[in-house]
Amino acid sequence: MKKINFEEVPDLQAIQSFFQTLEMSRMDTDSGTLFNKLKLHIDENRKLHQDFLHALSMFTTIVVTDADDIIIYADQNFCALTGFSKTELLGRNHRTLKSDYHDQAFFVHLWDTISTGNVWTGEIKNRKKDGSTHWLKTTIVPLLNEEKQPYAYIAFRTDITDQKREEVERIDTLKNDFNRTVKALVNLVFKVVRNEDNTYYYTLISGKLSQKLGLTIELDTPMRICNFFDETKTAFLKEKYEQAFEGKEVSYKHRYKDYFIYTALSPIIQSGKVVEVIGSSVDITSNEEAEWKIKHMAYHDPLTDLPNRTKLRDDLDNLIQRTVISQPFTIFYCDLDRLKYINDALGQFAGDQVIVTISDRIKSVVADYGSVYRFGGDELIIVIRHTVDTEMLETLANAILKTVQQPIKLVGKEFFITCSIGISRYGNPGITTDELINHAGIAMHYCKVNGRNNKLFYSPKMNQSYNDLILLEGELRKALANNDLALYYQPKVDVKSGQIIGMEALTRWFHNEKGFIPPTRFIPLAEETGIISQLSEWVIREACEQNVSWIKKGFKPLQIAVNISASDLQRVNFARTINQILQETGLPAAYLELEITENSVMQNTEDCIQTMNDLREMGVSLSIDDFGTGYSSFWYLRKFPINHLKIDQSFVRDVTTESGNAKIVKAMIQLAHTFGLKVVAEGVEEPEILQFLTEENCDYYQGYYFSRPTTSDNFEKLLEMTQTIE
Repeated sequence: MKKINFEEVPDLQAIQSFFQTLEMSRMDTDSGTLFNKLKLHIDENRKLHQDFLHALSMFTTIVVTDADDIIIYADQNFCALTGFSKTELLGRNHRTLKSDYHDQAFFVHLWDTISTGNVWTGEIKNRKKDGSTHWLKTTIVPLLNEEKQPYAYIAFRTDITDQKREEVERIDTLKNDFNRTVKALVNLVFKVVRNEDNTYYYTLISGKLSQKLGLTIELDTPMRICNFFDETKTAFLKEKYEQAFEGKEVSYKHRYKDYFIYTALSPIIQSGKVVEVIGSSVDITSNEEAEWKIKHMAYHDPLTDLPNRTKLRDDLDNLIQRTVISQPFTIFYCDLDRLKYINDALGQFAGDQVIVTISDRIKSVVADYGSVYRFGGDELIIVIRHTVDTEMLETLANAILKTVQQPIKLVGKEFFITCSIGISRYGNPGITTDELINHAGIAMHYCKVNGRNNKLFYSPKMNQSYNDLILLEGELRKALANNDLALYYQPKVDVKSGQIIGMEALTRWFHNEKGFIPPTRFIPLAEETGIISQLSEWVIREACEQNVSWIKKGFKPLQIAVNISASDLQRVNFARTINQILQETGLPAAYLELEITENSVMQNTEDCIQTMNDLREMGVSLSIDDFGTGYSSFWYLRKFPINHLKIDQSFVRDVTTESGNAKIVKAMIQLAHTFGLKVVAEGVEEPEILQFLTEENCDYYQGYYFSRPTTSDNFEKLLEMTQTIE
């Protein structure tokens, strides 16, 4: 503090003028010598005396202490005010009057001021003799020697106890008004203080928001923040409060209970030091929820609430950045097989229900290993974040296939659906998100054109195969348009008589450059790309026209069988399409048989049965093809309106060498006959097999033993050999 300028304080000017002219030896410190000199000086300077008295009249009491704070003079007013006599005061340390109200820092500042020759003015709360306290407005003037060092201090005091009481009352009134105002505020208002060991306390928590948050606590004494919040929240708030006590304006958002709170902190600074922090909090839950909803919508699929394609790319980008090559992650590209036909048959709503159901099932399967994303349409991608070996990945994929296959109830009917899974592992540095997804997608498509309902790991050689498939699709479309496909015919033979009783029409494709392309390659491709309906109609029409041609040539009318796919059977108005082909070609319905795999019927059982009933009413025969390779139950088998049951060649070929297969085939024949069905055994290549079938009363057979599939001209020659042209 700078030295007081008495020119700026007229009431003290006379005192300063007097003490400037008063020459006292540093040794003359006893009260008698001091005031004898003072009185002599005043007598000799009457004008100064009057000025001094006027200055003293501004104060109630006067006390003089030496450099060691020993009282050497106290006037009568001071004695009356404190209750001490002069005898009790003189020679005693001024600390006798301390009330212990002020802290150490208060007195350090006071002594730093006066010991350097400066005047100190302030308010002190002292103790009286009876133990009560009073407030004194005090000015302490140091008396300086020739070396400008204090040798005594004069303290001028005025009792302001009544004023302080009124001030406290005014403050209490203001405080009560403030508290009422704060409590009425919509927001939450609080005050924070910090002690020497960096512990934070609340001295105020109020406002309507505090009631909503359950923090309406009257703080008679400061309370630590850990009394209100758990360890995690306390640590978070302490970090924010530390910043505020460094003098910074701080704001932050956080969640408390079910609310989102925005808080602003303002440090209160006194004498260059932050003494407390005032905080104001507002409820932004509605804004935060709206923001969350917008963000959620941007990153989640509205139908399934699964993370969407955008979220998948972000997550994969992050995974790639931080993944150690020795600990790769994996993605499953899962595509639902033939969902389109459910959409076509029952509408988009039913298809959506399937996607939601399948998504929930897959989520439950992979919950401990990763996350499920909806990539689009009927495509789901599963990110397996944990490092698992190939065997475990296969187990997970099989579990997904199994859960997808479980029946789904739609409009009171059971439907069956499958999926194809392509698997790609991140293990090569430099691979991008798009490449990783593309690899899994290639494996998935490769899986689809190789039979569906399976899983395949990506390998680089699939790239060329996939490109070949894309080219092959275009060429297949061209072959259909140019009528470049052909039908081959394989006889269906009576086991007992050896006579041809029918034939199966099989599609063959002889490519100009690639040569023979097997059906196992282009039929799944046709199903995958949606060409299958066009291909099926072409095959059925060609077969009907050929059969009509043979009948017109005078051959005995035979039943011609054509394979149809699950998608054909699930097409709306499929029976009407067949009826139209029969009418246009002129073939009686009794001479057409449609072969259906048991799996294709099981995918939409009730509707498939209805379509099959419509076909039967037209007179078309129906058979279950490849029986034993699917998952139909006897109950459904009994309900199917079928004529024939075809036992798959995988069972027939080994009946003479595998006793297990022989028992299975025997049981199948007996089962079919129990249901009144005729049995056709496929894959008969040896006379011993035919002998077995004869002994087991099988009805018909097909196979190389009698004839391979052959052209229409060659088949006609077979007919000429076994029939008499009418």
